[in-house]
This record gives sequence, C-alpha cells and structure tokens, in this order.
Amino acid sequence: MADSYAPLLKAIIARLRGYTGMSAFVSTRIYAGMPQNTEFPCVNVSIDSAPFDGQDFTGMEHQITVQVFSRKPTSKECADIRALVYAALNRQESNLTLDTYSVRHIHYNGIGFIDREPDGVTWQGLLTFRCVVT
Repeated sequence: MADSYAPLLKAIIARLRGYTGMSAFVSTRIYAGMPQNTEFPCVNVSIDSAPFDGQDFTGMEHQITVQVFSRKPTSKECADIRALVYAALNRQESNLTLDTYSVRHIHYNGIGFIDREPDGVTWQGLLTFRCVVT
C-alpha cells in the first residue's frame, strides 16, 4: 500500500478550515508545522502512521494530534476551538475525502488536555484521534 499520510493530512486541514465556526477563531491559521511568529489563536496538526496488512486488504492506522493555541487571559478560547476540532473530526469519516483512499474510521481516543504553556501567556489544548485508512 502507498502511504496515505499526505492525503489524510490535506483532508484534515481542509475539513478544519472549512468547518462552521472555525474561521471565526483561527481564520486559515491551521498548519502542519507552525511557522515562526504565528498569529494566535492557531491550530497545528501532526500525524504518526503505521501500515497494516489484512488477508484481503492493506491500509494505514494514523494517530492524529491536534494542538490548539491561544493567548487570551483564560482558557475559554482554547476550549472553544478544541470543541470545534472535536466536532469537525470525531466520527466524521464521510466528511474526509481522500483522492485515492477511504477513511474507514476516525474517532477521538480520549487523550486530551488544556494547559498553560511555560511562557505564562499561551494556552495549549490537545486532542488525539485514531484514524484507519484503506
């Protein structure tokens, strides 16, 4: 099987950028690797991948990590954006279109937090999702 990492990353970023309400917070500041001097709030997406082989099919299992960053005085904005990310991705297989592959399953795996960064100014929220692509 060819690697579905890049097409999945592209689909996730497109889904988040187009999701209702997201642009009100982050505009198009949804990245796969945040550039230096990024304006806040913003979202960063990363993926870890592993291939698998079944008797009749092959595919990849991906762990998607979505980080949300805000510099408001409280964690509310970070929590609001994190809730939008959850709604946009959790069990939304039909809304993630890949050119050559099919998203069979995507769900929030229960790993997440919101915490203040060591700089004392930035809030970070995190969610992880498990995704199977064939």
